[in-house]
Amino acid sequence: MSHFCPPLCPIVCDPVQVVEDYYIPQIVPVIHPIEVIKKHHCVPIHHHMYPVVVKEEDPCYVSSHNVKKKSMKKSGKSRTTSRKR
Repeated sequence: MSHFCPPLCPIVCDPVQVVEDYYIPQIVPVIHPIEVIKKHHCVPIHHHMYPVVVKEEDPCYVSSHNVKKKSMKKSGKSRTTSRKR
């Protein structure tokens, strides 16, 4: 006796999806604005100054030319004074 298996109906499953992604670059401009702000600041810096004032005072002595003349006169007078004593 031979056993015969009848043909079965095939089982069909739900399809499996395979996705192939393709990427195409698309340029999107992104703008980053920059503002430059120039600020001016005053900074005090010491500047030392030394002003010089030159003053002339009246001399309390007689010039050498006048001293000789006066000393001669004084010495002559002192001689006469000493002689009188």
